Amino acid sequence: MEKVEQNYSLLLLAGGRSSRMGRDKGELLYQGRTFIENLLQKADDLGIKKKYLSGHETERRDVQTVPDVYKGRGPLGGMHACMEGMDTPYCLVLPVDVPQIPLNVLKALLSFHKGLADIKEQEQPLLLSHGGRTEPLIGIYPTDMRADIAEAIKNHSAAVFSVLNQRGYQIFQAEMESWQAENVNTPETYRMVLEQKGRE
Repeated sequence: MEKVEQNYSLLLLAGGRSSRMGRDKGELLYQGRTFIENLLQKADDLGIKKKYLSGHETERRDVQTVPDVYKGRGPLGGMHACMEGMDTPYCLVLPVDVPQIPLNVLKALLSFHKGLADIKEQEQPLLLSHGGRTEPLIGIYPTDMRADIAEAIKNHSAAVFSVLNQRGYQIFQAEMESWQAENVNTPETYRMVLEQKGRE
């Protein structure tokens, strides 16, 4: 029987301007699929059925596209809008420009979150960290953070870490290559990621 994660939604951030890339990042191809389709498939493979997409349209009926309530506020605006519609206690947050992130890393992240014994720890976001670098937009967030995010936006803060530092957060240390979590923001990075994948 197919496993369904009842407590988790996917929050996929695809609202960036793609100015450095020169074209829509969400529609770029990686392993024969668009960036968006790659990440939606990973959510399917994790058993996450409730999916929310910020800043982009999709024809998939199992994905809810969500316009920002607070326009022009970057990732926080997209996160807030998506969390407003969620009925799960947690969400897996991913940016659209990491289609190469390994499924096994996401599985380990999810498993680690489930294993947090302290309720207080589960009330804090769990962020992916690798090679000394912490990724604020790759992690598991409590959806009740929508209130914290709204407050930060109203106070004219657009920095994700401003909310994280106030709430507190946990770290999941992943064993992975740095390119596997590199944001594909430029044509040069896109070529590098494709080349690295080709060497595996």
